[in-house]
Amino acid sequence: MSYPDSVVDPEADLVAELKAEKPGALEKLFHTYWRPVMALALSHLPDSAEAEDCAIETFTDIARGIKNFRGEAKLSTYIYRIALNRIRKHQRANARRIQTVPLNNGAENIATTRTLEQEQELKGEVVWLLKAVNSLPRLQREAIILRHIIDLPLVRVAEVLGVGTGVAAMRINRGLKRLRRMRDRRRKKEAR
Repeated sequence: MSYPDSVVDPEADLVAELKAEKPGALEKLFHTYWRPVMALALSHLPDSAEAEDCAIETFTDIARGIKNFRGEAKLSTYIYRIALNRIRKHQRANARRIQTVPLNNGAENIATTRTLEQEQELKGEVVWLLKAVNSLPRLQREAIILRHIIDLPLVRVAEVLGVGTGVAAMRINRGLKRLRRMRDRRRKKEAR
C-alpha cells in the first residue's frame, strides 16, 4: 500500500489557485466562506443590508490582498481577520451617524412550531440576547461571537483574534459571566 507524500490541504490549494488567478477560484472562495463571513457580519452589525455590504466588501478586500497572503495562518483565519477589520470600519462609520434601524437580526426567523405566545416570548428573548451580546465590550463580544455563534474551536478563535488561547478563553468567560449577570438582573426585574 502506498501513501501520498503529503496530505492534501484544500485551503492551501485554494490559496494557490487564487494567487495564480485561476478561473473559478474567487467563486470557490466565495461559496466556501460566504455563510460564515455573513454570519459574522450579521452578529456585529444591526442592519442585514449593511451586513451583506460588509461581507461583500470583505471578499473584495480578500481578492485585492490575496497575493500578499503569506500562509503563516490558515486561510480561514485570514478571512475572519479581514472580515472583523471590515466590520470595525462599518461600526466606526455607524458611530458617526444616527442609528435608525432597530436590532433584530434573526429574531424574525424563529421557527413557527410554537404557540403565538411562545413565539413572542422566544422572539423577545432572542432580541434581548442580541442586544446584550452587542452591549459587551468589543473584545469579549468578538470572542463570544466567534466561539458560540460562528462555532470556531477555541484555538481558531485565538488565531483570528491574534491572541493566545488563554486570553481568548478569558475573554469568552468574562463575556459569558457578564451576560449571566445581565440575565439575572433582567429576571429579578421581571419577577417584581
